[in-house]
Amino acid sequence: MGAAGRSIKRAPFAATVSRPDRRAGGRTWAPGTPLAVRTSGLAVDPELRRRIHRRLGWRLGKFAPRIERLTVRFEDVNGPRGAIDVACRIKAVVSGVPSVVVTELAGNAVEAFDRAGQRIERVVRRTIGRARERGRLDRVLPPGGRGGTARAKAPRAAAAAPRNRNQRPRKATVALESSRRPRPSRKSTRRSANRAKHGNKLARRERRRASSPNARRAQAAKKR
Repeated sequence: MGAAGRSIKRAPFAATVSRPDRRAGGRTWAPGTPLAVRTSGLAVDPELRRRIHRRLGWRLGKFAPRIERLTVRFEDVNGPRGAIDVACRIKAVVSGVPSVVVTELAGNAVEAFDRAGQRIERVVRRTIGRARERGRLDRVLPPGGRGGTARAKAPRAAAAAPRNRNQRPRKATVALESSRRPRPSRKSTRRSANRAKHGNKLARRERRRASSPNARRAQAAKKR
């Protein structure tokens, strides 16, 4: 829990984090994860900036150990033409997967941010969930101090070893038998690497069609 009773998973993101602290901190919760607010063609007041850090901490704080940094950019899409359309673009750099980006348009900056903030939570959750299902992300333990989180690398390395062995090309094998026959028995070569596989489905289909009764009748008619 935070100083004011707030859960660390709901704490606001940091405005700035120095590069040395970021490197030494490793995986951290939202108070140690930088969030930058940038503008183009319009101004963002301090109240909106506080709202951005607070709302994104509430929505994305639980994913902070996987998020390296966040960027919120506001842009006046119509410029000097006098329209009021404002674009809010939120970019989340997530470790191990491509960056997540959402963009929303609205009549003012607050409304545009609220729409984009709702979408970014759903997209980040879906992206992390799919990456974990596909085995692209490890299970991250909660950050403990400045050392960051510890990952279970040993089980993944052990699990990867059999898979790598299976991908190696198989070579021809030779086995000695106790039989006195000059040729090996059929049973000894049935499951060996020397046994050639049958043809594919297309080849078997062509052979069946060539030996079908209709094909034999057509060949007999040609011979007449």
